[in-house]
Amino acid sequence: MAEDIEDIGLEELLNRLSNINNIEILGYTQGGLAKVTKVKGIIKGELNEKELGELKKRRPRGKPTPKQVNTVQSVAKLLFDNRVKFKVVFGSKEATIRFEQGYVRLTESDVRIAGFNNENDPPLPLILSELSRYGKVLFLKPLK
Repeated sequence: MAEDIEDIGLEELLNRLSNINNIEILGYTQGGLAKVTKVKGIIKGELNEKELGELKKRRPRGKPTPKQVNTVQSVAKLLFDNRVKFKVVFGSKEATIRFEQGYVRLTESDVRIAGFNNENDPPLPLILSELSRYGKVLFLKPLK
């Protein structure tokens, strides 16, 4: 796994995001570069061919909208500048930015935030104004 980690600057990070590459920032170097790796899917347990076939049929097709990519780039710049670890996963007409305790999902119509107690939980104060420019910001309640 260690051979998959690269040190990149902000410009390269933004370039990879504009090319719709899923990416994870594991930390930062002393020189201010981000330690990144490609996001890999994790499967727990074994899948038989039938289950795998069902997953393939339901796999979303398509890519995020240009507005979603631009917003992810703006948020990534703020997070990079503040040395925050995060992961970006693009989907069909959506983008998700994951943090250690929660995530932010940009859908076609709004921004959904889950896993945080309120808007003051880090790193939300850094990125909320940028997210609100995208659309309505909804805080999802934790499931009990």
